[in-house]
Amino acid sequence: MSSGWSEFRVIPFEYNDQVRQIDEQLLRLVAERKQITGAVQYHPPQEVIDEWTASLDLKEEDIRYVLRSVQPMPQRQFFPPEELPLMGVVPIMKKTIQDSCEYLITHSMQYETESIVHLEIHYKGNETDRVHVVPHLALEVISEQNHMSTRHSSRGGSGETHLSYRVVPALPSSLEHVQFSLVPSIPELEHKMEEVILDKQVDFE
Repeated sequence: MSSGWSEFRVIPFEYNDQVRQIDEQLLRLVAERKQITGAVQYHPPQEVIDEWTASLDLKEEDIRYVLRSVQPMPQRQFFPPEELPLMGVVPIMKKTIQDSCEYLITHSMQYETESIVHLEIHYKGNETDRVHVVPHLALEVISEQNHMSTRHSSRGGSGETHLSYRVVPALPSSLEHVQFSLVPSIPELEHKMEEVILDKQVDFE
């Protein structure tokens, strides 16, 4: 039996001076980047991402995860949409098919300070009853305005899934000069669920 919560077995952590020096260099570079960019989000073009993927032997989603994690966040509080008055609905209806999947951005729910953009993904390949779509995708909004998007909700099963993204600031009522892209991303970064943090050591005899 355990002798008490106050007595923990010693668990060695893998950390050394070489790794510490690298971590410190990373943090210094992040601080330097923030001094240069300020509150503006800087995103490398796809060709640069492709170059880094090849030269650094990293996955594209890993590179985007790191870069998105150092982007400045808007200085505002995120309120649930149900607490904001709905200003209107803007139809989008942009569809494309890639790698046996149909992607459809259906519409945007317009609020005063933000938009909720809805996306449907339908798998069109064979044996759809044996396929489970797992979207590791973030929404990028390209326009004259600097928009930031985060995962708002996700639901579905088998070969069909429905996603929504919160876009800040709100999209304009006319989307003539607005473009949408889906880029690889880690879903945990896009959609922050309520966390139950278990950070106490647990010993089993």
